Amino acid sequence: MATFAIEGDGRIESTAVYYNGKQLGGIKEVFLNIDEEGTFDAIIQYEGTNGQIYNKQIFSEYLENAKFVDPSFTEDEAEFFQKLTVESSGTIDDAAVYVNEEYMDGIVSLFVHIKAVENQSGGLKALFSRKTKIPDHPELKAEITFRNEDGSFTNESVF
Repeated sequence: MATFAIEGDGRIESTAVYYNGKQLGGIKEVFLNIDEEGTFDAIIQYEGTNGQIYNKQIFSEYLENAKFVDPSFTEDEAEFFQKLTVESSGTIDDAAVYVNEEYMDGIVSLFVHIKAVENQSGGLKALFSRKTKIPDHPELKAEITFRNEDGSFTNESVF
């Protein structure tokens, strides 16, 4: 089972991405789209240690030539950050979502898009149909929609 985590304060420049506890470097774009109807898109685009750009399914493909870097933040700095963690072996049935180590129950949908560079040709947008709205400009968006006990919905920003 893989663990994928994003930690930050809502700004791209102070956001770190982790795979199985190690911080990834060379991240170009991250797209997570999970919902109760069975959607389970989890894709990362990164520059590998060999300079090539890779598009990989986070939970079901090996992240070849991934760059792992030293932590960007001290524990004291990260104390004020939010941390979103998703664990899965590649299917929605065994996916678990945590915010700041707390298991999130009642999730209707989770949407995360991080794009660190502008006008990147071959971005993740090219991999999806037109229904998926992925902008071409730098973005850090992370939202969770919960179903309340009364059947209503609450949409919350993660960072």
